[in-house]
Order: sequence, then structure tokens, then C-alpha cells
Amino acid sequence: MKRLFSLLTAFVLAAALCAPVLADDTPDSSSNSSSSSNSSSDSSSYLPSSTGNTSIDYSNSSGIYVSAYTVTDTAGGEISTIEVGDKINIVLKVVDHASARYCVKPEEISARINSAVFTYTGNGEIGQLYDNNDDPQPDRLQRVRDGSASKQDIIDNAQYHYYSYVLLFRDVIYNGGGNTLPINLSYLDTSKPLQQFSVTLGQCVDKDQTTSPNLLVRTSSYGDQVTAGTEFPLSLGIYATDGSEDLSDVIVSLTLPENISLSSGSLSLYVGDISPKQMRDITFQVVPSAGFTGTVADITVNMSGTGVITGKAVTGTTTISVPISQPNRFEVGQLELSSDTIYVGDTGSVTLSYVNKGKNPVSNLEARLTGTNLGAGSYQYLGNLNAGTEGSVDFDIAPDAAGTVSGVITLNYEDASGNPQTVSKDFSVSAEEMSMDDFYDPSMDGDVQPEQTGMPVWAWVLIGVCGAVVVVVIIVVVVRKRKKAKALAALEAEDSDEDI
Repeated sequence: MKRLFSLLTAFVLAAALCAPVLADDTPDSSSNSSSSSNSSSDSSSYLPSSTGNTSIDYSNSSGIYVSAYTVTDTAGGEISTIEVGDKINIVLKVVDHASARYCVKPEEISARINSAVFTYTGNGEIGQLYDNNDDPQPDRLQRVRDGSASKQDIIDNAQYHYYSYVLLFRDVIYNGGGNTLPINLSYLDTSKPLQQFSVTLGQCVDKDQTTSPNLLVRTSSYGDQVTAGTEFPLSLGIYATDGSEDLSDVIVSLTLPENISLSSGSLSLYVGDISPKQMRDITFQVVPSAGFTGTVADITVNMSGTGVITGKAVTGTTTISVPISQPNRFEVGQLELSSDTIYVGDTGSVTLSYVNKGKNPVSNLEARLTGTNLGAGSYQYLGNLNAGTEGSVDFDIAPDAAGTVSGVITLNYEDASGNPQTVSKDFSVSAEEMSMDDFYDPSMDGDVQPEQTGMPVWAWVLIGVCGAVVVVVIIVVVVRKRKKAKALAALEAEDSDEDI
């Protein structure tokens, strides 16, 4: 029952804190002037003119700051002092331009305390999130809200969009050693950069009044686009938060994922001394190997230093998410035409081959044929093409008139990062009218025999055969007559002998 009462009290307190601040979120002439200066390097203009007993450190924020806060005990009662070992609830009223630009939902935001001064595990609770806009030009803001703004008005106004919400950390233990509460704001979508801000809790009471600043990565940059196999500079702005002593022997090191390395130098850089509220810029030369197949490389930045007066060790860790794309190695081959000449009324064809030599597939591949005297343009959707595979596309050509047929085959697709890409190949071929001479085959001339005169050979052969037959018949008749005469003479001789 006591726990339930504590929870209800904390939420009532958060609501009470949010109510007056929300009233200030509507821009007026003074607040607009203050808010518009956020685009400059001086973010102190966001500090409310009166914050009661609060002491807000927003100098390391990047579009995010705490406009008000309160501290309660676990029962929900507001407290004015925080002793070492106390367990407290911290309620912050946050103005967040960065999350508004990304249009993220409250459940997609992860807020964690990044300090050894306070013990807290888990994420802060985000509630009462509202959309607001602090455009310094009220007329432009009104046009955007009523839908009459121009495209340029909308672009100019977008940078002033922000979220206003309550951030609650329950059962936080104060360990002493400082009063600065640094907070890391990250997102479920790890490709969005980490946001960092802090608030100084004036209620903290520490026997050791010397406080060491915390180390944060305030800025990071890796260029416009990082491609696997190509070196890029990872630039970091190392920031020391507010404190009463300098840090010495500050060292910054990187923990790299697989297939990510440095092109030169060491994974650790010695920065030396850093004073409170001072930033030091350092750069690492990083190269993802050609075999890197992911889309994001999570690079961990480790920071350490020692308080000059207290000798206290100070550490900090931040993860930088670097999107990495594969090199585009989609290539096309040579065009192949079915013939050097196409006749009007006939149909020819053109073929274009392609291959994906990259390590990631390409998607939504489509081909389009355009040009003059083609008969008609054509379109084909070819789908996705996996890495290491090839294919080809064919188009028919039916020219309408004699002359030159010129065309372009254009291939459109999306690379592994979703970026649209285009590659094209042009060609030219002649078209001719068709005539009867086109059907004449000179090779047939070799089969034509010259015209013969006189009696044909077959007639002479027939005459020879007939003459031979007649000779044979005559010979047979003569032989038969001679045989018959001999036989008759023999019979007569026999008859004479008998008469004697």
C-alpha cells in the first residue's frame, strides 16, 4: 500500500511540474527570441529567467535541454538536500528538438544516466509528451498550422519543431563526488545518433566539495557517406562537464567491431589535461574492410581521466553508430543487335546483359527502352538481383520508316542502402525499305545449266537402244531360219536312204 502511495505521489508531482512549463511552450515574442538562438553556438538562451532552486547545466546539450526539474524522496515528497547514500526520484522537464526532428515515438526513446555519481540501471520513464514549435516568426508558424505555408516556409519552420515531455528516474542512489547528472538519449533505431545533455542538481551535499567533471562525447562526425573498403575520418569532440577540478591524463580509445580497423595510428589517443566545460577535438582514421557485410558499425568510445585534486578516476563510454554501405558494382555488358539492318515491316531485337558484382543484392530492377523509329517503347520489371548473379533483357524493334533507328536502354534499381541508381546504354541501327531484289539469291546462279541446241542426248540414247534391239531381232530370225533349213535337209536325206 505504501509503494502504491509513493507511485501515485510521484506521478502527481510530475504532472504538477509539467503544467506550468507547458504553458511556457507556446511561443510569444520573448520566448521566440530566446528559442531561435538555439541554432547558434550559445544555447544558454534556453535557460528560464527564474528556475527556483534549480541549477541547470545545458552547455553540453545539442538541441536538448532541461527547462525545470525537481527531486523527491521515494514517497514523493520534495526535498531540498541530497545526502550521500540517499535514494531519490528525479523528475525533469525536457525540451527535445533532436527527437522531434526524427519524429520518434516516446517508446522509441531510451534515456539512461551516464555517471558514477548516481547509481541507476534501466531507462527513464517518459510521459506527457507534447509537440510544440518555437518559430521566432509567429506569422510563419501560423501559416504552417493553418496549411497556407509555402514549401520554403515549411522547410524553414521545421528546425523549430520540438518535443516537450516529463522524464522520471525512480530510486536513484546518490554516491557523492559531484552534482552533475549527465543523460544519454538513444533510440531503438541505432542509425540515429546518440544525444547527450545534463542538469546540475543543486540539492546535492557532499563532504568532499571538490567535484570532478564527467567525460562525454559531445560531437561526432564521419562525413557524408561511408563505403566498405574506403577510409573515413571519425572526428570526436570530447567534453568535460562542470566541476571544480581539472582532469589529467585523459585517454580516449576505441573498441571496433569485426572487419573494422584503423588505417594508421593507435586505438588509444592521449589527450592530456581537460578543464571543466572544455572540449577537445580528436580524430581517428578508420577503414571498414571490403568484407564488411553489415549496414551499421557500432564503434565504442572509451574515455578515462583522473581528477587533479582528488585523484578520482573518471570514465565514460559512448557508442557511435556509423552507417556503412557497400560499393555499387552493378555493371552492364555490350548491346547485341539481331542484325545490322532491319527492314521496315520486319521485327528485330536488341539485348543488354547485366551483372551484380557487389556483395549485397539490388532491388526493384526495371528496364525501359526509349528512342526514335522503334515502333513502340517498352518496359520490363526484372525484380531483385542477388549478389554475384547476372541476367539480360531483350526488346523488340519494329521501325516505322526507313532511316536511322536510335534507342536507349535504361536500367533503374535500388542499391543496398535504398538509394535509387540508374545506368543506361544507347545504340543505333539502319532501317531500309523491303524490295523484290531482297528475295534474289545470287547463289542460285551456279545451279542453272546453259541452254542446249539440237537433238537432246536422251533422244540419241533412245535411238541407239532401238537400233540394238532391231539388230538382235534380225540375228535371232536368221539363226532360226538356218536351223530350220538344216533340219529339213536332214529329213530329206533320211527319206532318200530308205528309198534305196
